Amino acid sequence: MENWNLIQRYITGNASPKERRELWHWMGEDPKNRELVRQLEEIWELTPEDDFETNVEHAWEQFQEENMERPKTYPIDHRSHQHTSALPYLFRAAAAVLVILLAGYFAQSYLANSNAKEPQEFYVMQDLVTDRGEKASVTFSDGTQVILNAASSLRFPKKFDGAKREVYLNGEAYFKVTHNQESPFIVHTKNADIKVLGTEFNVQGWEEDTNVDVTVSEGKVSVQTVNSNNTQEAILARGEYARVEEQSGLAPVERVKIENHLLWTQGGMHFNNVPLKQVFRHLERKFDVQITVPDKDILDVPYTGTFRQAELDEIIYVLSASIEMDYERNGSLIEFKE
Repeated sequence: MENWNLIQRYITGNASPKERRELWHWMGEDPKNRELVRQLEEIWELTPEDDFETNVEHAWEQFQEENMERPKTYPIDHRSHQHTSALPYLFRAAAAVLVILLAGYFAQSYLANSNAKEPQEFYVMQDLVTDRGEKASVTFSDGTQVILNAASSLRFPKKFDGAKREVYLNGEAYFKVTHNQESPFIVHTKNADIKVLGTEFNVQGWEEDTNVDVTVSEGKVSVQTVNSNNTQEAILARGEYARVEEQSGLAPVERVKIENHLLWTQGGMHFNNVPLKQVFRHLERKFDVQITVPDKDILDVPYTGTFRQAELDEIIYVLSASIEMDYERNGSLIEFKE
């Protein structure tokens, strides 16, 4: 794992959108990776800005050696002799290394920019993360309101300060952005960047899915691809929808019923020509269940459907009729059978 320099820039708020996506991908590979970064962010907020140098590679090699020598679940006291930390040894050891790395990084960045016309800026970032089966809401420092769907994560600065207001989304969220002509609001996702001044819109784009969907309910937004060889851009107005596919890029803009794409904020669900594997993922996120099918080919069949009140049993019943398969539910396990 060679992500320390990237983690440094990410936590201090200096990573580029491309670098953030790279780290997101690594965090998505293993829940431990995501938890590690979260714990390190907490350490960074408490880290003294000592002025000393460090060797990043040497520090990481020491961490690897110590990690191999000690059990990962060994609990240690990192606050005082009277309180026991809940951190596994892996996180504690990594945090100790990061304290050194980030302090050195801060000192080097500060010294390198001490004679510059403008000082180096460091932003305190934070994450809002939802589990399966839950939603959350947050109001940013500029007054922008966000509803975050289940099994999603949103990264944003504690305070917007600068020429742009940038946030990073993995999952689905509805944004009601406070207008600011001098500071555009940008949502970074894995396939697209969505840029606005002040409007209301929905973005859906999980790391494990191939597409990012954007629907505008008020105002206008710019949707720009980030992974295709030739950058593509579309301007969406109220009632318009665009999809960015991982491989093919930006699809033609469509007129849609806004309320269908916002049903999830009121407990409903809407699927717009997406493969069944994506439908099943949505259900697994919303209801915290596991769905299996005997024929994997059926997972690529596209499906369109709307459920005003999303009751799991009703949805599964409708899907079983659509794909002509019986199913059996045992608690949180749902098995389709031929």
